[in-house]
Amino acid sequence: MRSTGRRAVLDAALALVDEGGLDAVTISALTARSGVSNGSVYHHFGSRAGLLTVLYGESFAHCVAAVAPALEVGGPEEVVREVAARYLRWVAEHPGRARFLYAAPATADPAVKAEVFEPVARWFAQRMAAGELREIPLWALDAVVMGPAHECARRHLMGVLDLTRAADLVGDAVWAAVAPVG
Repeated sequence: MRSTGRRAVLDAALALVDEGGLDAVTISALTARSGVSNGSVYHHFGSRAGLLTVLYGESFAHCVAAVAPALEVGGPEEVVREVAARYLRWVAEHPGRARFLYAAPATADPAVKAEVFEPVARWFAQRMAAGELREIPLWALDAVVMGPAHECARRHLMGVLDLTRAADLVGDAVWAAVAPVG
């Protein structure tokens, strides 16, 4: 049985991206896959771009929700390693959403991303201010600090890397990026 309305379109878009990339997400493919009318797609999202923006925000929030509990696991090193580990587990458990996030960064609403990521950014900012972590700009958390996790995730999604084998090395690399100097 197909789900209805907004959810059906979002689920169809995710499946289409997973099968054929962003180019596979056309209005006609969405209506065929979801069972909703063209009008319903436009009613819920305004456009294909609007749909992708909503799907990006939802997928990013899904990812951050999986990672955020790591902020409570202990001291800075344990938290940083657990953030990386939880991210890799999320990618392994949700490859469709992960593929979408990597394929569609231009569809992200920066304000939505900042709001969703705020608890993680706040945790890092507080630890940096306390000298428990190396001071780095918050913009670097994703690109620089999580870079090793992202590259391993991308390779896993291409089918050329087993994330379970890479997890400890990724944790080491992520911790090295933010470990206090001196």
